Amino acid sequence: MTMPGKRSPVRRRARRNSRQAIIEAALQCFAAKNYDGASMADIAAATGITKRAVYRYFPTKRELFYAVRNAVYSAIVDNLWRELPPAKDFFELADALMRSHLCFGLENPEMLRLVVNTISEAATREFQENIEALLEDREEEIERLVQAGIDEGTLDPSLDPGYLSWVFILIFYFLTYMLACEEEWILTHGEEAASLILRPILDSLAPRDGEREKGKARGRS
Repeated sequence: MTMPGKRSPVRRRARRNSRQAIIEAALQCFAAKNYDGASMADIAAATGITKRAVYRYFPTKRELFYAVRNAVYSAIVDNLWRELPPAKDFFELADALMRSHLCFGLENPEMLRLVVNTISEAATREFQENIEALLEDREEEIERLVQAGIDEGTLDPSLDPGYLSWVFILIFYFLTYMLACEEEWILTHGEEAASLILRPILDSLAPRDGEREKGKARGRS
């Protein structure tokens, strides 16, 4: 018997499923019509429920958009960091991560279109702050990988890890934008496009003559 005022496990599970169904339908609508073009009525129709039911879970369209945006960012980040691929050095690791990101985008184009929409919305301070908060959790991990690359001698030891972490985040965004816009060159080259874009950047970050051994020595100290 369920106590008054308490939801049974079945009801809680049904509520979670309904909320997830709305988020998934909203993702498709926002990706197709952008934030301003997608209405709550569109999302209700795509979910197969009434508009009143949508508002019961999400009082405003902006709140729903935040929920969708957070789910998309979590999916993208979880795909990247679910399991670090085996690599002999930092260059190989960075290449594998970029390839993983690009493959995920090719398989989930609607997610990347929503990310691009989020970047457009970030013209407002509110959205910008939300994006920065989402990145902060992973910035330290990227920074640690960059520092490891410096220590092992594959990156110039004079480079600042914090700065480089944001360079790589911007490359992720660049690939996301190109995929969302269905850039023909990216689609033609597929997974290999990540390496073609990344390799010249990584080569430019390698230690200069005489600096590689200094970086390795720093890593051993």
